Amino acid sequence: MGRVSRDRAAENRAAVVAAASVLFRRKGLDGVGIAELMAGAGLTHGGFYRQFGSKDGLAAEACAHAFASAGQAWGAAGEGDAAGRLRRLAEFYFTPKPSGYDCPMATLAGDAARTPTGGPLRRAFTAGLRRLAHLVAGERPDDKALAVFAAMVGAAVLRRAGDDPALAQSIEAAVLRLADAP
Repeated sequence: MGRVSRDRAAENRAAVVAAASVLFRRKGLDGVGIAELMAGAGLTHGGFYRQFGSKDGLAAEACAHAFASAGQAWGAAGEGDAAGRLRRLAEFYFTPKPSGYDCPMATLAGDAARTPTGGPLRRAFTAGLRRLAHLVAGERPDDKALAVFAAMVGAAVLRRAGDDPALAQSIEAAVLRLADAP
């Protein structure tokens, strides 16, 4: 079998990163094996180590991809006048997403926290977190914007981990009221 062209190799790599971004958010890093990651991109597992070197390397790229996607969506949701911006972002944030397309902060925080400080996944997570915080809170973040940002993520984590939809809705409603507060 012949070698894959550089363009095709780049397309394959991008497909694996995109598939891993979804699978890691859906199942966590430890819940997905190399064969499943590659199958998710429509490839066999044979070329994985030539492309990525390690699952940790892929995890960092997949995390960055997830945050980039979230940043684009959040940017669109926050467009418009400044009045009500936090509320619009929170409402968008709480709108149900398909499995695997949930917030990377809520879905990957636990995995990132278990990796070494300064490691590739932790660095990618921190960079993404910083960009989204900046997107929500602006150039000069104030305490309210950062509190709403943190409360949004906390509410999403609690919804994912809990088994009480009514409680989750009450928490989200409290975050929306916080976003509306002067």
